[in-house]
Amino acid sequence: YHTSILSGEAWVIELILGHPDRIRCELGMSAYTFRDVTVELRRHGHEASTNVSL
Repeated sequence: YHTSILSGEAWVIELILGHPDRIRCELGMSAYTFRDVTVELRRHGHEASTNVSL
C-alpha cells in the first residue's frame, strides 16, 4: 500500500532505492525488472514528457 508522503517521480525513486520487497509489492516487479522496462521503452523511442519521466 502507498504510505509515502511522496508522489510521482519522487515516490518511484524512493521505491527503487528502498527495500526490495516494497517495490515488488507496489509495482509487482523487482527494481531490476523496472529498470529493464524503462530501458526497453527508451530503446523503442519513448521519451520523457511533461507528465511522464523515463
